[in-house]
Amino acid sequence: PENWNTGNTYTNHWDSPTYMISVENTALRGAGAGLKSELWTAAEATISEWVGEELTPCSLYGIRVYTEGAVLATHVDRF
Repeated sequence: PENWNTGNTYTNHWDSPTYMISVENTALRGAGAGLKSELWTAAEATISEWVGEELTPCSLYGIRVYTEGAVLATHVDRF
């Protein structure tokens, strides 16, 4: 499971653990800067359409897996 800081309430990780798969983890076959770039290219137009704005790439961590019963609280990511 992901290691959330004490007091973090973005998710209810104490009831339903989350898992992060880093696209930058080069120990995983195919991962690294190339995969990160490919994911951004594949998603950019769709996300831009959803939000009605032109996007500027700033961060892409990986793929988070939420388990049954997980809750993600409304929040704004910092970068």
